Amino acid sequence: MILPATTLASVLLLVLALFCWGSWVNAQRLVFKWRFELFYYDFALGATLCAVTAALVLGNMNPQELTITDNLVLAGYRKLAFALAAGVVVNLATILMVASVSISGMTVAFPLVFGVGLTVASVVNFIDNPQGANVILLFGGIVLVLVSAVVDSFAYRWHLDALTALSKAGPMLDPRTRLPVKAPLAARGLVLGALAGVIYGLFFPLIEASRFGENGLGPYGIAALAGAGIFLSTLLYVPFFVNFPVLGAPVNILDYFKGAKKQHFWGIFAGIVWAAGLVAALVAAASTAAKPLIAPSTALLYGAPVLGVLWGTVAWQEFRGSTTAVKMMILATVVVYAAGLALISLAPVYASK
Repeated sequence: MILPATTLASVLLLVLALFCWGSWVNAQRLVFKWRFELFYYDFALGATLCAVTAALVLGNMNPQELTITDNLVLAGYRKLAFALAAGVVVNLATILMVASVSISGMTVAFPLVFGVGLTVASVVNFIDNPQGANVILLFGGIVLVLVSAVVDSFAYRWHLDALTALSKAGPMLDPRTRLPVKAPLAARGLVLGALAGVIYGLFFPLIEASRFGENGLGPYGIAALAGAGIFLSTLLYVPFFVNFPVLGAPVNILDYFKGAKKQHFWGIFAGIVWAAGLVAALVAAASTAAKPLIAPSTALLYGAPVLGVLWGTVAWQEFRGSTTAVKMMILATVVVYAAGLALISLAPVYASK
């Protein structure tokens, strides 16, 4: 299998993972009139194809080393189950995140999902290994990350309240979706984002559980099994959201086949980009060259909200027309989240020996 041999190569893979995980949702914005439930079928297809193809191609290169086939044969059954479960778990978190983005936008969903997810993952890792992180840095960072999510949520609510107040004829149109602004939908988007974050926080601990040990899985084996978990669980998740929609009336699954080529293309493309980020992160983490990169690895893997907020505010102008106070709160969200992420990333480096 192909693994990076230098620290620079590992850093470049982590940067690729950051870009992919912070950018793939743009594809959903390009076809926002296409229901997210139908979009997700294409997303899951693209993610599965990318993960499995990368595993079979890159995982079987350099046959002098251990190939993915050898790895899957030697891996323990529990390790295989953990990797498959990781795909099922992250798929549920991702579809909830897509639902949140469809209601609240990238600027709101990204800090909320990743902030809550980082908090859950950090607490789980601390419970498993209390000596592995500096307590003050870890929990100080967690507090800052949660504060950033709360500030972002308040900024969103204040923005919607301002849009409603400015309209004398009734609720104003959200400039992002051109739909009437409704406060209950705002709360629903926040709840979906928080729930996605809690579930997402279990993803990396499951990945770690599948990796470590003498019979642990390599990065490509994890990618292939996670891809399989994504594909299988999508067959359960999407019908649920189709029949119990978070926004609008129930949609007919057969409408998927009525979608335009552009809509299907962007859905598949989004899945490919997301899975490319997953493979890059797994391969970088498995390389011995990445071992000195404990702090940068965490920072890059969870740095997607910074990029997501930039996409949402600059490219898509999700907070266009907002007050100065709201804009400052969005800026504070990014700064506080980055500070909290830095503390959490440094916590393992300064762990008590």
